[in-house]
Amino acid sequence: MNAPMSLSFEPPRGMRDFYPEDMLWRNRVFDAWRQAAVDYGFLPYDACVVESLELLQRKSGEEVSEQIYHFEDKSGRKLALRPEMTPTLARMIAARQGQLTFPVKWFTVAQCFRYERMTRGRKREHYQWNMDIIGEESVSAELEILAAAANGLKAMGMPDGAYKIHINNRALLAELLAKSGIAPEHHAAVFLALDKRGKIKDAEIETLLSAEGLDDASIRKTFSLLAVQTVDQAAELAGADSPAIATLRELFALAEIYGIEDRLVFDIAVIRGLAYYTGIVFEAFDTEHKFRAIFGGGRYDSLLTTIGGEPTPAVGMGFGDVVS
Repeated sequence: MNAPMSLSFEPPRGMRDFYPEDMLWRNRVFDAWRQAAVDYGFLPYDACVVESLELLQRKSGEEVSEQIYHFEDKSGRKLALRPEMTPTLARMIAARQGQLTFPVKWFTVAQCFRYERMTRGRKREHYQWNMDIIGEESVSAELEILAAAANGLKAMGMPDGAYKIHINNRALLAELLAKSGIAPEHHAAVFLALDKRGKIKDAEIETLLSAEGLDDASIRKTFSLLAVQTVDQAAELAGADSPAIATLRELFALAEIYGIEDRLVFDIAVIRGLAYYTGIVFEAFDTEHKFRAIFGGGRYDSLLTTIGGEPTPAVGMGFGDVVS
């Protein structure tokens, strides 16, 4: 008779246990997040951890199935553990769109799951602080979220000089790509490829761009855009009447009013690979770049329409509890 296999006392790969000493740290972080959100007028919400697979596929495409935990229940429904909160938030807003008074400012601290290869700062589950403002067209929504996030970092004990928030505008990149002769139907794939810079070799990115149909000249022009260092340089390329440049200038001007202008830097390489971003995008990094992005997000004005809701402007941020 075969001896029974010994049972491992470790959690499943990529998952974590939290002993009491770990909970002291976790509670301190979560308390700082919640207080920072409340200080800036955000209201708490929560939702079920299991979502419809169709909802996630509408938001991210069919390939999302390869990156998440998904399954069929006993009735044959296709479900998944939520990989992030934005699709769930969009569903909840769409369900009561006729009853809500906009803009709404909501936040949550939610556990999310992704079935993917583990790398530095990425496990298969993590907790994430999300803040979203739905129904506000003004760039003031971005500043509310960035200022609240900075408040959260201060509450956690991070000095103002220890991090920078890198700012870009997806609409600016679209304008510059168009001026380079790259048709709009290629822009989403170009964004996705360029977002991989630093994670894969440039030669591999060139292969992705070539597969999208870009010739060698267009690929060179695309890479040359990443050499732009300032908003003024971008304005020279985009033109004085660029709406995207005007939005960036307004954001940096408002940052002075919110007292966070010293932490904001323009960075045309910040792209955010998710296709639903439509305007300002941002990522925060420690100044020594020892870790992955501390938090990131941006404007996603079209997401509600992809799941059947009414067109509604929106800005959101995700701040995970694992960065190293």
